[in-house]
Amino acid sequence: MRCGFTKLSVMTACLLSFSQVSQADFELDLGFASEYVRSGLKQSSAKPVLQVGGLYASQLGFYGGAWLSGVERGDGDSTRFEIDGYGGFYYPITPLFALDVGAMRATFWGDADGSEQAYNEGFFNFLIDDSVTLGYRLADDYMGSGSELQTIELAYTLNSGSFGFEFSGRQYRYLEISEDVNWGSKSRDNYFHFRVGVARTYDVHNLSVGLERTNLSGEFDGGTQLLFTYSRNFKF
Repeated sequence: MRCGFTKLSVMTACLLSFSQVSQADFELDLGFASEYVRSGLKQSSAKPVLQVGGLYASQLGFYGGAWLSGVERGDGDSTRFEIDGYGGFYYPITPLFALDVGAMRATFWGDADGSEQAYNEGFFNFLIDDSVTLGYRLADDYMGSGSELQTIELAYTLNSGSFGFEFSGRQYRYLEISEDVNWGSKSRDNYFHFRVGVARTYDVHNLSVGLERTNLSGEFDGGTQLLFTYSRNFKF
């Protein structure tokens, strides 16, 4: 079984992970990232952040967990942490095909304005050989915008020994836009986010490097990002 949603930007409490969930009932990861990037957008002003994730998985296919990252956006934004909770169900249809469905709750901590950015998101993933993911996510009142955000994802992961390779692309689209809710102009409702990454596992130590790119202008802190992460895994 794999994690339910990819937090390549944020959301990933465990969204496209490079490894499958083991037989352990509970796993905990403690580590840091050279920068926090959510959906291709910078969230820590080019500064390293601490990140913590916990995952429980049952042999029946149900799983749930939580994920935390430091946040430092600057420009008077006092948000300091993002904490996400998620749960889902992984169902193997055949030895080749599987479904992964669930929901998450993203929350932001720092001041009252940050708490207003909290939102819920449902996700549905169709997996081929646990390596190709066709995914769909829908968030209500995304980041307090008052509009729903739709995400369509295509990702491929290749595991080879202790190495994992990831290639993915996503389109993010507001279902309703206005002068205040858009991606650069009142006629632009979407943008694209691409990622290429490699990870290496040394026993309980996990290292990764990824290159991310969006087609957004600089005002959204998108562009090209090079990220490094390290985490230490604990199984219970």
